[in-house]
Parts: sequence; structure tokens; C-alpha cells
Amino acid sequence: MKRSYFPVFPVLISLVFLLTSCFEVVEKLDLHSNGSGNFQFTVNMSRSKTKIASIMQMKTINGRPVPTRAEIAAKIREVETALRNSPGISQVSSQLDLDNFIASVRCNFDKVENLNQAIRQVAVKQKAKAADIKDNYKYDVATGIFSRLNNFSLKTEYDKMKSADKEIFQDAVYTGIMRFDNLISTTSNPAAKIAADKKAVMVREQVLPIVNNAKTIANTITLTK
Repeated sequence: MKRSYFPVFPVLISLVFLLTSCFEVVEKLDLHSNGSGNFQFTVNMSRSKTKIASIMQMKTINGRPVPTRAEIAAKIREVETALRNSPGISQVSSQLDLDNFIASVRCNFDKVENLNQAIRQVAVKQKAKAADIKDNYKYDVATGIFSRLNNFSLKTEYDKMKSADKEIFQDAVYTGIMRFDNLISTTSNPAAKIAADKKAVMVREQVLPIVNNAKTIANTITLTK
């Protein structure tokens, strides 16, 4: 599967394939009414930490070299550097727990367009093809409409994968949490759950149905003005 298969920070996702484990992706975005906000992306493989710890004693697995702890840390630093060099991005930080195998990066952004461009720069740094990199978010300040886009398709690449690689998707989970200053009026994704205060929405899905196009992470959220 292409390194850019998932629309955010391919270096973190690539660790999933190298370490061959079930995982959870957690995407959090806090958006202010003026279009600025905070973004955090986490890959959590702690459910398989014992298995991964054993794998990391090996040189290769499924024909791929197993990265060292130092190599993983270096990749995360590359992500940080690319983000810091992106216009409109600030307060960049990361966390890497190689005991529980959880990697996370976060940043502030001035505009949603800055976040899209920053993710694009990270993907290019990780040698993703420019044509494969699409915008992930859209926000219209005037109308108060925010969209989590789904400009990617995984099924063709998934179908080409070896059975051993496909196994990591069996228990994989995606969780997307979007929080806002204004109240949420409507959402388009049927799986979206709006918080009691109507200022946050969550989409939580198994990854495999997303891969097979049976489910989507796309969501258009209309905010009150």
C-alpha cells in the first residue's frame, strides 16, 4: 500500500505496516470561529505492545526491515521539522512512547488552509507523490460550515496487499473528534455523535469498512452563527 494511503502524516501510519500490528488512529481538531485552531494526530498500538516489543528484536518481518527505536524517533523529528517550516503553523510538539508504542504530533494553525498545506509538506517529505495528496479539511468562515473531507480511496491498494499485511486492519479503529466554539446545527455523517453541549462531534469507525468504502470519515458540520 502507498505510504500516503492515509490522509494525515504517513510516517506515523507507515510504522503500523513496519511493525505489523492492530492499531487505533485518533484525529482531534479544535476549530475556533475565526478559522484558527489546534490539531492532534495519534497512532496507538498499545494493545499489541508485547507483540511489537518482540518484533523489534528482529531485523525484518514480512520482507520489510524493522526500524530501530532511534530510527522511529528520527522519523517523528522529521515530521516536527516539516511542520515548523510550514507557514501559519505554530506550537509544534510530539510525543513518542516506545514502551506502549504510541506516537502523537500536534500543532496550532492560523487557518484550515495552513493545516492542509502543512500536511502536504509532511507527506512530500515522506516521499509521497504530490498527486496523491489531497486536502483533508475545509472551512468557510462566512457560512460556518466545516468539512472533514474524504479525498482518498484505499480499496485498490488494499486489494493488492499480502494477506499478512491485511490482518492489521481486522481490529483497527479510527476515531475523529472535532470541537468548535459555536454550537453544532447539523452533521452529514450518519455515524457522527454530537456531544451534549453541542460543541463537539465524534466519528468512530472500524478501519476495514472505511478501506472497503462501506463507511466514510467524511463529515460536513454546520455551525450556528
